[in-house]
Amino acid sequence: MKLLTVLSLLLAAAFQDAKKPPAPAPQVDESKVQQAIEKGVAYLRTAPSPPAHAGIKNSDELILWTLIHAGIPETDAQVQKLLKGMLAAPLEKTYKVALQAMILEELERVKHQGRIAQCAQFLMDNQCQNGQWGYGSPSEFVKEIETPRTAKPVATETPKEGVRDFGPAPAAERKKPKVVQEILVKKLKEGPAAGDNSNTQYAALGLRACYDSGIMIPEPVVVLAVKWWRESQHPADPKEGVYAGRGWNYKDPAAQPDKKPYLAMTAGGTSCLVIYDYMLGREWKRDTFVKNGMTWLADNFAANTNYYYMYGLERTGILYGTEKFGDHEWYPKGAAVLLKAQKPDGSWGKHKDGDKDEADRNTHDTCFAILFLRRATRALVITESGKTK
Repeated sequence: MKLLTVLSLLLAAAFQDAKKPPAPAPQVDESKVQQAIEKGVAYLRTAPSPPAHAGIKNSDELILWTLIHAGIPETDAQVQKLLKGMLAAPLEKTYKVALQAMILEELERVKHQGRIAQCAQFLMDNQCQNGQWGYGSPSEFVKEIETPRTAKPVATETPKEGVRDFGPAPAAERKKPKVVQEILVKKLKEGPAAGDNSNTQYAALGLRACYDSGIMIPEPVVVLAVKWWRESQHPADPKEGVYAGRGWNYKDPAAQPDKKPYLAMTAGGTSCLVIYDYMLGREWKRDTFVKNGMTWLADNFAANTNYYYMYGLERTGILYGTEKFGDHEWYPKGAAVLLKAQKPDGSWGKHKDGDKDEADRNTHDTCFAILFLRRATRALVITESGKTK
């Protein structure tokens, strides 16, 4: 009897622990966040612009994207240098082209609409046959894009004000000029068989920027991308309920059955489906695959120093339209980790003196940390007529 009593008490205690809510999120000190961003920008001013992955010559677009969202004006000498260099360079790699579309849409989507359409052409022509994207290669068809002479008006409305519970005001509150014409682009070449989920999520960010700039993305391109993300979502974790946690990893789970979902790719996959639902006029909060991804992120929530993931978490939270994953307040928890992890020189990352590879990586990690802290992603807002904008 005594043994049964002890076991009962242990089980009851374990049950009570399991029901305990997560610890409350720390309060966000906005002055400390701003100071951290300013120190990070000062570091980026002199940081290397390292090559990143297969044939990617530098990280200029990522640095420029970060400086813009950190509040550095377009007239700044370094911003101008990076911008002019980007516009003078050919469109060659998925990461860089997607970021370029995002930058130009953020700065002046009407003035740069023709170049943004070229970015859309590149991205469509590099879509893989299974719906993914890889690192990409130049498309000869981007030079054929021209801005039409006759403008087709695009309906514009004043979006409803969003609610921000905490954190600095998003840099995405920049006032945007109205798009007054649409440019139709068509996929003109077939891409390779398959790619990877990292390039694929950045391609979605680039296509969203093109779409918001009045570039008409053919529906089959979007539908094929959706098909990939849906079919590559991992089987459900053991869990009661309709919407069990389902995530993604870097590749197709059928090709890598031993690989489990992980945070960065699940954040990426979930946000991509949200973007595509937005582009297709669907309600993403009713999308089963989105719900499954959100459940997985809630069940496996972490705020850590995987800076690539942290920027993905920020994008997912803002694009979906939530300040919580389950009971976890993602911004204050993430901000607390990042503020603690910033180094005296203003950078983030694991750089050790004399270790060049780590110094290069610090550039990327510093960008991702600033973008998280700045809540850089523009929300998918609803206009007063109920349509997405």
